[in-house]
Amino acid sequence: MFKLQNSCHKLLVVKIFILLFFLTSSFVNANEISDQNKDVSNDQKEVVVGLLRTEKETYPYEWEFSDNIYEMLTYMGANVLLIDYNKIVDFDKIKKEALSEAKKDQLLANKLELDKIKVVVQNFIEENKINRIFIAGNYYNLDYDPFPPTPNRQLVTEAIVKIVDDNPNIHIIAICGGLQGVMHAKGVEIIRVDKLVDAKQQEAHLISMPNPQQENVHLHKLKIVPESRLGEIASKFIKPDKNGWFSVYFPDAHGGVINISNQNKQKLEHLGYKVVGFSDDGIIEVIEDKHGNLYFQDHPEALVIKSDKNYPAKEKERGIATLVAIAILNDFLYRE
Repeated sequence: MFKLQNSCHKLLVVKIFILLFFLTSSFVNANEISDQNKDVSNDQKEVVVGLLRTEKETYPYEWEFSDNIYEMLTYMGANVLLIDYNKIVDFDKIKKEALSEAKKDQLLANKLELDKIKVVVQNFIEENKINRIFIAGNYYNLDYDPFPPTPNRQLVTEAIVKIVDDNPNIHIIAICGGLQGVMHAKGVEIIRVDKLVDAKQQEAHLISMPNPQQENVHLHKLKIVPESRLGEIASKFIKPDKNGWFSVYFPDAHGGVINISNQNKQKLEHLGYKVVGFSDDGIIEVIEDKHGNLYFQDHPEALVIKSDKNYPAKEKERGIATLVAIAILNDFLYRE
């Protein structure tokens, strides 16, 4: 585990009841929420989350962001371990071994290198009994400057993606740059949002910059597809529109997105992913994999981190969104 820098938050169950008190017109069942949290308390020793991060901070807010996520998950009952993508694997050693075994055939060496990295990461996951993986956002881009200083994070992400594909008992959630890393590992194209929308629409996707975890950041509308796992979660707190869709508002701060070309969307479908959340401009905001894991371009976790705040009536949308975000993370941690 790694050391926290920030002061502890209130217990999540207290946060939930504070929110319910200030959102009395919502149709949330308070007894149901209470029962869910009893289950969380009983099962907390069984949930071990691997949080992808590096011990050495490489960009502003990295430790603050991940420390806040650590606290949040801990108070939801999980044990949280650091998956240090710069230390978990001896990349130089593996590269040399792969090149030697491939007799300097570079294509074969690349494949062997990825296979060896997967073995190391899988052993780490098994040895530490990790059954949940959280991939947070990332300052660096895969398609545009600034590029990461090393490929290590992406190499470990690719290994994790393969491991999770083969093991539905390991739940994964990926946020913002985490989603982009997973998609890149799958060969799905990531593109700059300004290539798909106009300048005004682009601003909406940067609305929570520079820190989506700050209090009172502006929020971005998310439209949730009916009859999806995310729709099922949201339906406990939000009434659908006349077409059955749900709308919620989350922090949003990203320049890269999944390309919405027909070819790219067909590839997503072929790989077993479903698009379950859009912004008003058609940008893909949430996808779901074949195991029911959710991947977010926006930042629901940021609302949970700030969920000890009391919401006045005029901020009802933010309060309801916080309840949805808590339920999303509860689903990640405790669904069977």
